[in-house]
Amino acid sequence: MDYLNPALDFTALGRTLRTEGRVLIRDFFIPEVADALDRALQAIDWELVYRDPQGDQRLTGPQLRALTPQQRMQLTEGILAVAREHFQFSFFSDSMVKAVQDGRSDLLARFMRWMAGEDFLSRMRELSGDASINGVYAQATMYSRGNFLTTHDDHVDREDRRIAYVINLTRRWRPDWGGMLHFTAEDGSVLDTFFPHFNSLSLFTVPQRHFVSYVPPFAMAERQAITGWLIAA
Repeated sequence: MDYLNPALDFTALGRTLRTEGRVLIRDFFIPEVADALDRALQAIDWELVYRDPQGDQRLTGPQLRALTPQQRMQLTEGILAVAREHFQFSFFSDSMVKAVQDGRSDLLARFMRWMAGEDFLSRMRELSGDASINGVYAQATMYSRGNFLTTHDDHVDREDRRIAYVINLTRRWRPDWGGMLHFTAEDGSVLDTFFPHFNSLSLFTVPQRHFVSYVPPFAMAERQAITGWLIAA
């Protein structure tokens, strides 16, 4: 079964990615695949990921539900305190890499295995023109009220990231609910913005400055996606 929309013009899309450094592809998967991924994300018991002065942190669903209101307020204030001075993120995650490592057989684990295979990676090499891409990292993500990702460029020394991607799986969203993927210049100017259309794929080269805007308290949905990087392992 071919998961990808057969009507896509990969030649033209690749030209945009290589020329502009980023591209937003609408209707990337056939509808059955997007619908199945959407259902899989709805069933996740999400973990909160964020940073504190000691580094990256993760709270499981049971741990989050065990917090008292006062502890939740302290957690939020701690997250915001780091964001005032340093790079920070606060969103919900489920590691698809760990799902494969743990031997899970659910849909997200199977999808991760597909992404790590030639059907997907060969298309990504075709789009990017980067023949060295031979691996992928993936996590399911959810941005709910109060979540955000501050400006960064995705470069890390320990991993040769070539292309960042976002598979958007949010059916109902509004731009004033935040959660926009913004690309910025060195002076802070916003150069481009990608809206999280359902069943769209955002691709952009690494390094490239970007952030995900704050989701305000009045947002009436969650921004769900599968995100990660295409790497030269």
